[in-house]
Amino acid sequence: MENVTTRMSDTELDLVARLAEAKGESRSDAIRQAIRQGAREELIRVALQRYQDGAVGMRGAAELAGLTIAEMMAEANDRGVLSNYDEVDLADDVDALR
Repeated sequence: MENVTTRMSDTELDLVARLAEAKGESRSDAIRQAIRQGAREELIRVALQRYQDGAVGMRGAAELAGLTIAEMMAEANDRGVLSNYDEVDLADDVDALR
């Protein structure tokens, strides 16, 4: 494991201390868990935003977030993110099937 040094405000330090105390774990463990959860959440948020903007498809969003396509679709559904699949895509797919 690599050591990382960062500066934190008093407010951030208080949050970490309260989290560590509430979970009965060390401050280091609390920080690592908070970073894992926060980074995962932020990656999903960014991936879904790029998906909504049309910059990536569902597969690209899933890869960015580190999820399977099914997991990414579930996240999109849970967050009310609508599909980019429109009538033009449907018509193209119907034509391809003919």
